[in-house]
Amino acid sequence: MNRLVRNRVLAPLALFVTLASTACVAAVGAAAGYVVYTQVLPNNVHVAQVSIDVDKAWPSVKETLTFFQSPGTELTIHDFPRTIEANVEGSKVLVAVEADDIDRTTIRVTAEKYLAKDDTTASEVMSRILDRLGEL
Repeated sequence: MNRLVRNRVLAPLALFVTLASTACVAAVGAAAGYVVYTQVLPNNVHVAQVSIDVDKAWPSVKETLTFFQSPGTELTIHDFPRTIEANVEGSKVLVAVEADDIDRTTIRVTAEKYLAKDDTTASEVMSRILDRLGEL
C-alpha cells in the first residue's frame, strides 16, 4: 500500500478514535459534574459536597436510606439539623445533610458495627446516595 493511500485511510480513523475518546471523557465529566468533592476523614467519616440545593438533596437522601434500612426497623429522621439514623445490616448508620450555600450541600455518612467503625457500609451508603442524586 503506498503512503498516500495509507494516509487517506489512517487519518480519518485516527480522527474518529480521538473524537470518540474525547466524547467519552466529556460524558463521564458531565455525569459526575454534580459532585464537587468526596473524601474520607478520620474515624471513617465519608464526606461529599454536591452542587445540588439542600432542598432537593434532602428528600433524595431520605428516600435512599429507606432502601437500605434493615427489615423491621424504622428510620429516625430529624429535620433540624437534617440527620437520619438507620440500621443497615447490623450497622448503626448516621447521615447528616447540611446546606453550605445556594446549590451546595455537604453530606456526611458514618457507620458503626460492634462498637467499631464500619467503613464498608458507610462507603456503600455514600455511593448509593451520590448515585441517586445524580438522577435528579
